[in-house]
Amino acid sequence: MNESLLTNLSILILLLPAAGALCAGALGPRHLKGNSHWPVIFGVGGAAIASFVLLAQVAGAGEHSALFIKLYEWFGPGDGSWFNVEVLIDPLTAVMLPVVTFIATLVVIYSKEYMRHHGHPERGYERFFAFLGLFVFSMCILVLGGNFLLLYLGWEAVGLCSYLLIGFYYQKPSAAAAAKKAFLVNRIGDFGFGLGILMIYITFGHLDYATVFEAARLGLDHNVEALASLLSIDAIQATELAMTISSRLPIIALLLLCGAVGKSAQLPLYVWLPDAMEGPSPVSALIHAATMVTAGIYMMVRCGVIFAASDTVTMFIAILGAATAIFAATIALVQTDMKRILAYSTISQLGYMFLGVGCLAAGSAVFHLMTHAFFKALLFLGAGSVMHAMGGIIDVRRFGGLKRILPITYLTMLIGSAALAGFPLLAGFWSKDEIVHAAFNRHVLLGIVGLVTALLTAFYTFRMMFLAFWGEERVPDGVSAHESGKWILVPLSVLALGALFSGYFGVHIHGGGFLGFLEPHGAIHHFLEPVTAPFAAHAHEAHAEEAAHGFLAAIAHHWLMYLSALLSIVGIIVAYVCYVQRPWLPQVVRATFPKAHFVLLHKYFVDEFYHAAIVAPLRRLGQLCYQADVFLIDGIVWTITVIPRMFGQSWRTLQTGALQGYGLGMAAGLALIIVLVMITT
Repeated sequence: MNESLLTNLSILILLLPAAGALCAGALGPRHLKGNSHWPVIFGVGGAAIASFVLLAQVAGAGEHSALFIKLYEWFGPGDGSWFNVEVLIDPLTAVMLPVVTFIATLVVIYSKEYMRHHGHPERGYERFFAFLGLFVFSMCILVLGGNFLLLYLGWEAVGLCSYLLIGFYYQKPSAAAAAKKAFLVNRIGDFGFGLGILMIYITFGHLDYATVFEAARLGLDHNVEALASLLSIDAIQATELAMTISSRLPIIALLLLCGAVGKSAQLPLYVWLPDAMEGPSPVSALIHAATMVTAGIYMMVRCGVIFAASDTVTMFIAILGAATAIFAATIALVQTDMKRILAYSTISQLGYMFLGVGCLAAGSAVFHLMTHAFFKALLFLGAGSVMHAMGGIIDVRRFGGLKRILPITYLTMLIGSAALAGFPLLAGFWSKDEIVHAAFNRHVLLGIVGLVTALLTAFYTFRMMFLAFWGEERVPDGVSAHESGKWILVPLSVLALGALFSGYFGVHIHGGGFLGFLEPHGAIHHFLEPVTAPFAAHAHEAHAEEAAHGFLAAIAHHWLMYLSALLSIVGIIVAYVCYVQRPWLPQVVRATFPKAHFVLLHKYFVDEFYHAAIVAPLRRLGQLCYQADVFLIDGIVWTITVIPRMFGQSWRTLQTGALQGYGLGMAAGLALIIVLVMITT
């Protein structure tokens, strides 16, 4: 790989979005006059071009080795070796950066028209684009960083930007509350994440990926001599460290997992993401489809040596992902807000990615991350287009038959919905099927949960589509419905192409197989092999042990793919029957199972439980502390100071500041001295 070129590309990817954000925020109000989008469009778009060039360079290198490039020596003992600003360029970086920057470019372009009508007065337009550029810059730091400290810096900066963007409509109480909720819930996960990084430093004495991952590998292999040479320690220390590593890595992995659970909205820290829909639709598409929520998946795959070292940890991740996937899918069945349906869908799909990582199919998890970025960004932006046409209304009960009013929006969202539902040959079909297959290889129950979730996904996705776009044409009163402009429709069309064809990066042509010529595990999996090798090594061992399961043998190879495709089609057909052919049927089901519908409609009362068990007690504790401060501590302080204060006030009259008084006092004192002298003599 051309190190000089890659260095320049890395700098451009980092600086261009930051420069765009700075120009939009500093120059927008006075000089750009409503054109604040252009610096961010050019900045993020330039970063996207540089990312694709970087991908071509890494792909053309052949060996796909990792390249660490030191950009700046920040601080450390002596020569600054403790911490450097360095970037890591490898296949995972090369895949993530184009996904992040390309989706972000389309979102920024889309925002030009959307925010004209849904922005905020008093510099809101400039502020929005400045935040977008800052967010992309933060995400690029997270992905490009070559050590855990830079990872943490990008991690926290992304959280800050999400707070600013979710609370963009800060005058709305619901938006302000959603921003605070996202920030605080993520702090819980990030606390564990920070402890994990601290434990890495305590264990290895380093934070750069190269040293930590190699030391972990050598410690697991009990290669004491190489470990001592790598960390510049003696043989006794290396022996002790090698014995410690195997017991500490699971703890480190679980601490790092806390951060992933928060950022990627898994049980029990998922509650911030549905409320985050209070932000503008472009924010939902950017943060909750392609960037911030995928940071946890990226981090786990990046730290594969740490996570794959413990079978217990990976199984826990798989169970957590499966539970989150089906949990969120059931809630999405009854939601009526289009953006919230997609929010719970995002939680469910992130659960799929966790399931893939936990089932040691890290390449499939990254593949699903990529395809999901296209079709979920498409659906969120499509929902924004519907909201734009409906005068800000997004409740699917208040409109219908929109496919005649919004034909392009409908067509693009139909493609995105089919991809999300896993319709055969679309992007989501290929990536989701791989994860389900890996789940069956890990445990039958995990695979069954994956299939059931796929069925539910197809149903609730097309329930949303049929309610919004089919049936009798209905629009809210006083709304002049119309199709969106080109600045909205062009990004939708490009994303629709991605939802159609991005799945074929994970497919290769084969003489026999699905449809006679298509096989899973294509180019992207081979490209990512150097990064996903730790997972693959453990997966080989696990599959060798579980190959004897008769059920696994029965569903192996392509039959599982056929079953997954069938379930997707069945889910779509059931939704069509319930909401187009027999629209009275859902009411019958609700009347038959009223308690189940009530529980799902209230999202299992998780928010209410958190409020009663955590939020309310903490508020009462805060009020108690405040009262103790006011009445107890302040009272003690007042009591301690009252005597000196009274004494000072009584003597303060002697210090009037009047020269005449001081002169009179001096004369009286002198006279007193003279009298005393005369008496004594």
